[in-house]
Amino acid sequence: MQQTTKPVSKFKVVLLWSVLLGNLVFWIAFIAWLHRNDPAPLNTEGTGSAIVTSILLFFIGGFFLAAGVAGYFLTVVTTCFTFNFTLPVFAAYKGKLYLAKIFIPMCAAVGIGLFLSIGLAPLMRSFGIHGQFALLVPLFIALVPLQIAQMWVNIWVPITKKLIAKRLAARGIVPAQMQAAILCGISDPTRSSFKKLTLIEDDIGALWIGADQLVYWGDIDGFALRREEIIQLERRADAGNTSMLAGTAHVILHVQQPTCAVRQIRLHTEGYWTLGQNRQAMDTLAAAITSWHSAAQPLAQSAN
Repeated sequence: MQQTTKPVSKFKVVLLWSVLLGNLVFWIAFIAWLHRNDPAPLNTEGTGSAIVTSILLFFIGGFFLAAGVAGYFLTVVTTCFTFNFTLPVFAAYKGKLYLAKIFIPMCAAVGIGLFLSIGLAPLMRSFGIHGQFALLVPLFIALVPLQIAQMWVNIWVPITKKLIAKRLAARGIVPAQMQAAILCGISDPTRSSFKKLTLIEDDIGALWIGADQLVYWGDIDGFALRREEIIQLERRADAGNTSMLAGTAHVILHVQQPTCAVRQIRLHTEGYWTLGQNRQAMDTLAAAITSWHSAAQPLAQSAN
């Protein structure tokens, strides 16, 4: 088996972080510019009005924060509102998770921002920041760190694990088999990830490194590859994936098909909370496949 590894460009990693963070800074600066001429409010509010405003912000903020927290736990408990696992679920799941990633963190950020505005809005006005921007600053303070954290931390891991376990159970995979499985997704590296709106993966499931075969069972796909069918193991980063932020080089299997065509299968390790853990898991997976391909004895690896 030929092996090729394209080193992850540190410049591209830094550039991607710069683009993402720069985008956040740009929009904050743009909104600040739009509100640069907001008039100062008339000094007609008494202490009583300020207290009423603070109480109102407190209850509205509590509502949004509670909605975000409750929405997250409801999404986890219902496996992203997926109830029938006897049929393929991943296509619908990608769309539902995409919406959850937008609205649930947004609700939590708005709630935290409104709490912060109770104390910060008067402080902003004392520095000459008036109008709507005085209320927007606390929202930015809550939203920006949350967005940055979501780039690195995957809070949706419990859903991924439950979805894979339930779907594979419906396909006949028993819990004992799952104990030796590596949670894994697959995608086509010949198709640009930038064109994918939701998730990069085309399918998610579990991978087993057996004595003679590399076996994958997913939501809709599946394969069992013998050593001689894998003609190349490639390591290459995906510039259109957030995994690039950690410098992850994905495993790409080049598989010889009966038709003499070569299928490329990019692997995605699943079930890890941070991009750093995911990168380490990908390195471990690459080493395990390499050892399996070159060794006579079987290898078994348990993930998660």
